[in-house]
Amino acid sequence: MNIWIVNHYANSPDAPGDARHFSHARELIRRGHKVRIVACSFHYLTHRESLPESAGWWEERVHQGVPFTWIRTGGHEGGSFRRILAMFEFSLRVAGRGWAVGLEPPDLVMGSTPHPFAALVAERISAHYKVPFVLEVRDAWPYVLTEVGGHSKFHPFVQLVDRTMRFLYRRAAAIVMFSKHSTALLARYGADPKKIVWIPHGVDLGLSPKPRPAPDDGVFTVSYIGAHNQWNSLDAVLDAAKLLQGWGVQDVLVRFVGDGVCKKALVDRARTEDIRNVRFDDAVPKMRIGDVLHESDAFIINNRRDGVSRDWMSFSKLYEYLAAGRPVIFGSCTENDPVRESGAGISVAADDPLALAESIRFMAGLSPRELAAYGELGRAYIESNYSISVLVDRFETMIGEVTGQKLPADCLKGVAARA
Repeated sequence: MNIWIVNHYANSPDAPGDARHFSHARELIRRGHKVRIVACSFHYLTHRESLPESAGWWEERVHQGVPFTWIRTGGHEGGSFRRILAMFEFSLRVAGRGWAVGLEPPDLVMGSTPHPFAALVAERISAHYKVPFVLEVRDAWPYVLTEVGGHSKFHPFVQLVDRTMRFLYRRAAAIVMFSKHSTALLARYGADPKKIVWIPHGVDLGLSPKPRPAPDDGVFTVSYIGAHNQWNSLDAVLDAAKLLQGWGVQDVLVRFVGDGVCKKALVDRARTEDIRNVRFDDAVPKMRIGDVLHESDAFIINNRRDGVSRDWMSFSKLYEYLAAGRPVIFGSCTENDPVRESGAGISVAADDPLALAESIRFMAGLSPRELAAYGELGRAYIESNYSISVLVDRFETMIGEVTGQKLPADCLKGVAARA
């Protein structure tokens, strides 16, 4: 089967950020499918353009056997207006289909919604080729605009997004969502629950090797590795580090690895408030994330205490933490709690610096054997439930249903796709 995936922010493994579609595509190709990813060549974390000027406005590259078509835009820097402009620019250039000349027509097109306009173009491409369209809902638009951004539901852009998403929900043969508990939320905005398929974030175990011991350097390092943005409420983690420092807890380091719109404010705050038990490091490419994970003794992640976190959030980084074989401290307000389900760490209330700090102090006092026991539970949980091979089983079941094509028997061995 020939599958095209349109995702403005898809990544190759040599860049920082989420590489879900690369990992899914590589596994699908291994199983005999053809997959192409159409993405923007300007990287939203590094703020760098990957295409040379000589390439024109698009270029095809193959990354570890996975074909990408990179579409050039003018970049995303310059505030909300420039980001919105880049959304339309990317979508219009994909819609032109100049990049598709000479390619074998797809059997299925999937559009992903870091923003809905790229998914709209994917739907239009599927209509052109008369093949099924699958909608992947990464961000629950327009819910995120009103709940997180604070915009009025009557704002013209919010209205445009709402109408676009409702159209996509109607047109989709299937709707992929990441969070097990979000069916009611999507239904509120027009999605048919019967179309919804739960295929969560997972871990490419090929990029996440077997756990190895943490460095024996006398410092207990608890790390946050991921985007520094408003979703992750990292001020609460910084507050926890400040509490530990005030308590006189020695030889504990809270490490922040990544980039994002909130990073500068966090760095400035740590400097201004003289919080010395923290370190800020740059984002790393996906193929190097395993090395960075194994430099830590434990991991920390925190939800915002709001409706988005409760009803929608699914943390890709959380699964990577568990796969690394380290205990995890999770500030959570969602029912979707793999840390609690696996027994691989401590779950506390979201946005509670005191609880986070007490959990770090507790973990720092455990023996290497006790820490390893937590880690073993996490790794086993990921291998059984959230490995890419398990998730692609679900994806193949779904595409077999929506296309009506009979897939090979070994493609249909997976877990039931319906939530």
